Amino acid sequence: MSNLVGTSSSERNSGEGFIQSKCRCLSIIVLGASGDLAKKKTFPALFNLYNKGFLDSYDVHIFGYARTKITVDDLRDRIRGFLKGKDEKSEDASSFLQLIKYVSGSYDSEDGFQALDGEIFEHESLMNCGTNSRRLFYLALPPSVYLSVCKMIRNCCMNQC
Repeated sequence: MSNLVGTSSSERNSGEGFIQSKCRCLSIIVLGASGDLAKKKTFPALFNLYNKGFLDSYDVHIFGYARTKITVDDLRDRIRGFLKGKDEKSEDASSFLQLIKYVSGSYDSEDGFQALDGEIFEHESLMNCGTNSRRLFYLALPPSVYLSVCKMIRNCCMNQC
């Protein structure tokens, strides 16, 4: 099944302006992944979308990035207690948590962002996405670091179209 991509509701209704996307590869990058906002709000919201079928485990991968030097298992353990739903099943939470990878690094240095890009690129290569991949960046960060983080994203982590 291919994914439809469009820009406006009028185009969506008329069918014009759409392109068929052969790759459904989506990388969601949560910057500030070890912080309270990500733990209490961002990851639970993504889990809710996953439970409702909006994030397919084959199409989507989630990458966390933060300064905190922890392992991916530590991050998953921090998040696990906040993944609650009406019909929560531990196997659903475990499946969701397996979609998450973690990279630590500074917000103002290219080294960490290059490592992040390498992890994303590795996943996209396994999915055979090529230049058709999609990357969504979520900044669960204080506004004081937005400028440096956006520069690092632009310099190191944008799609190579």
